[in-house]
Amino acid sequence: MSLETRSNSALMKRAEQLKRWQDSETFREPSDLKRKKRRIGFSDGCMFLAACASGDKEEVKNLISRGTDIDTANVDGLTALHQACIDDNLEMVEFLVALGSDVNRGDNEGWTPLHATASCGFLSIAKFLLEHKADVAAVNNDGELAIDISESDEMEDLLQKEIDSRNINCEEAR
Repeated sequence: MSLETRSNSALMKRAEQLKRWQDSETFREPSDLKRKKRRIGFSDGCMFLAACASGDKEEVKNLISRGTDIDTANVDGLTALHQACIDDNLEMVEFLVALGSDVNRGDNEGWTPLHATASCGFLSIAKFLLEHKADVAAVNNDGELAIDISESDEMEDLLQKEIDSRNINCEEAR
């Protein structure tokens, strides 16, 4: 095929595309709708998780006062409390727990905030969660306790002391 033939073919295809466009619903949409600015709306739950992640306590309180569930979760089942634990944000953990966040809520894998904290090795958060009734005997979907996935000797020691003080039989819990 010669260059001139290809060029003519491309021009004809473009003319066909323009014709289809002019016949489309989008092209026939009233012009005032075309000019109207479109806005993206996010759910209160999505805004809540973002506010928590950014540390915006006033926005968190505002959203809760509007009825947003403090235990709102993302698609993986992670709540704001899980995320604050993963981010080593003790201040947000304390804030969320004070507002009533569930310290024993599991994500889609059954990981509680204590599991997340143990796997990251954040002792101060683990201590705080345990002081606020975190279930040291909670198992995830793989049958693991927080102590099973702890990443440091210090975390393992802390969890073992709590297990012992609560007289928990780990094998029975699993």
